[in-house]
Amino acid sequence: MQIHPSLKPSAAWATDLIDKYRFNPFYKTATNVVFLQVLLACISIVLFLVGIKYVQETTLESITFQIQTALINGATTTDATLPQSIEDVRDQTFLYAFIGILLMHAFFGFLIARFALWPTRNSLQFQKRFIGNVAHEIRTPLAIIKTNTEVALFDPTLPKATRETFEQIVVELDRISETINNLLSFDTLTRPRRMLRAPVDIAQIAEIVADRHRALADSRGITLSVISGEVRHAHGNAVALDQVITNLVKNAVNYTPENKDGSVTVHIEPESGNKIAIRVLDTGIGINQKDLFHIFEPFYRGDLSRARGIGTGTSGLGLAIVNEIVRIHRGAISIRSTPGVGTEIRVILPAAGKQYIPDPLEDGETKTNEVSVDFS
Repeated sequence: MQIHPSLKPSAAWATDLIDKYRFNPFYKTATNVVFLQVLLACISIVLFLVGIKYVQETTLESITFQIQTALINGATTTDATLPQSIEDVRDQTFLYAFIGILLMHAFFGFLIARFALWPTRNSLQFQKRFIGNVAHEIRTPLAIIKTNTEVALFDPTLPKATRETFEQIVVELDRISETINNLLSFDTLTRPRRMLRAPVDIAQIAEIVADRHRALADSRGITLSVISGEVRHAHGNAVALDQVITNLVKNAVNYTPENKDGSVTVHIEPESGNKIAIRVLDTGIGINQKDLFHIFEPFYRGDLSRARGIGTGTSGLGLAIVNEIVRIHRGAISIRSTPGVGTEIRVILPAAGKQYIPDPLEDGETKTNEVSVDFS
């Protein structure tokens, strides 16, 4: 079938729209939402017209009935009953209209959530499965490359330049492995599944994490310490909370300049309302205000770190994972940061058991150029 030349632009435009609807999930979602909204508007107009017609007919029937009654029983009875009858018709119509509009909007809201957003939901699930599958597939060859490289380093006759290259390869392979592990963690956390929780000794986890990162801190000339009080137990998942403290501590160490008497301190302290707080303070480069609102986005790095070459040992997923874990634990995160001075990240979690925790005292001290944001 041949298309008239004047209709070819229209046909190409229609074909393009059909292809976008078939293969672009976000365009398909937007189209479905617009279609359902237009359909809702059309049904609302029809119901409005039907309601007006119903009110007119019912009012006319009521007036006719009252007039007939007045003619039979006397004109004086109409004065009192006719206005009341019209008022009853109006109230009844408003009630039916309110219930109908409420049910109709609830139904269309369900349709939008269930069917219109279905392409987007499928696309996100496909992306998460793809990330998980790719990460699992990459792990095996990376492990083989790392093993072969480490075996080659045992050769005492290996030239110095080659040895340094192999050692750098091992370091970069460790970074890639960490990124893959974070991708798998992030993929797992974004799935709606239950996370087993129990009383967890946060201070003990913080000490273990500090021991794991003390060699890294010492190599950068940074003091790493943990300070805890009597309230030590939170209600949560031990493995997930270990990952929270690990990512916060590693970020703090990596974003603190080398050999400048820097420090990273982890405070475990009570919080009002049967909560427990994990505070990670560092004397690092700080965070700019424009970067502060994006630091929980995957792979985001601030301008200060790029300019100074700091933070190259991080995967860019650490804080995104922290945010997801805290959200699943029904906790809260707040950040105070001053560029060139340091950063404090405060994580609030439910405490284990019922115990009295006094309200913390506010010191009211604010540093120059300090930015504070509560991500609760």
